Amino acid sequence: MDYAEMSLQELQEELKKLKETLEEVEEEKFFVLGQSGFHVSGGKVKQYEQEISELQAKIKEVERLIREKSN
Repeated sequence: MDYAEMSLQELQEELKKLKETLEEVEEEKFFVLGQSGFHVSGGKVKQYEQEISELQAKIKEVERLIREKSN
């Protein structure tokens, strides 16, 4: 998705979606990893970490573009 092409309103909506998705992934990770007696593979842990990292990077990019377009 090319965020640079989006309008300010579209960026704000996308930021909201990204933050909601990040919150959901973090809650899922906490729930899955918090299960006592439940083994989670290292690959699954890395998958969560990668997904969270990618979402955080997208959020930073969208926030930067919002700041630029707001000025």
